[in-house]
Amino acid sequence: MEGQRWLPLEANPEVTNQFLKQLGLHPNWQFVDVYGMDPELLSMVPRPVCAVLLLFPITEKYEVFRTEEEEKIKSRGQDVTSSVYFMKQTISNACGTIGLIHAIANNKDKMHFESGSTLKKFLEESASMSPEERARYLENYDAIRVTHETSAHEGQTESSSPSSSQPHSSHCRTKASSLCHHASLPWVKRSHVGPAKATSPSLRLRRWRPFLRLPSLGLHSVAPNIDEKVDLHFIALVHVDGHLYELDGRKPFPINHGETSDETLLEDAIEVCKKFMERDPDELRFNAIALSAA
Repeated sequence: MEGQRWLPLEANPEVTNQFLKQLGLHPNWQFVDVYGMDPELLSMVPRPVCAVLLLFPITEKYEVFRTEEEEKIKSRGQDVTSSVYFMKQTISNACGTIGLIHAIANNKDKMHFESGSTLKKFLEESASMSPEERARYLENYDAIRVTHETSAHEGQTESSSPSSSQPHSSHCRTKASSLCHHASLPWVKRSHVGPAKATSPSLRLRRWRPFLRLPSLGLHSVAPNIDEKVDLHFIALVHVDGHLYELDGRKPFPINHGETSDETLLEDAIEVCKKFMERDPDELRFNAIALSAA
């Protein structure tokens, strides 16, 4: 992707919440970590949930699937309500910000905005635009770009793993707060600290902390270079008019994943996340955060 390139945004609730606060969103909704996929771990997420952001690796397997999915939908068609707010991505490393915009824009009626909110202004001004027009509008929206850059510098830890040397390039990076999966547990959180006790004997829950040099885990206390190619990408999963939509600015349109509700959104979104992980069973670099009522 040519053109503008932003510093990757961290997949970390503290960073995303501060970012949204700076854009004028009242903290009546906050992003929180999703520690795993089983019911016990999902029960730790405050309810209700109105959006889930998934960070995942762009791999050859995924790109093959994405092409096949797009061709299948173009051939068979799908129902997408006009109420869905969707925008394309034309800025490298902006997928975190676009994921946040997708999450908030499709739940605007639930949000409280501060007076003079930059995000509210952007959403109102872009409401009647096409997905492509919204992308171009963001390119020139300095107030969001500057806030993104500030938030990207908030977390100074970048993450890599043995598998992250793959040549695929995308638009975002996980730094602190990465999740991985193994054996009977779809994903666990890893850290320099020892495993915490959990309700299941097969479960280990660990937490990464920024600002520490941890070579053995592939962590470094420096911000990533803005020109560095990264192969991790954010998407948003939201509920609009009774259906679960996957919103990815790299794709030409929203993906309708079937029926959902305010009560079942988290569980339904996690089922979609599981499919991403099942397509790349050897990958460890997955992370999810949920937008929950504070």
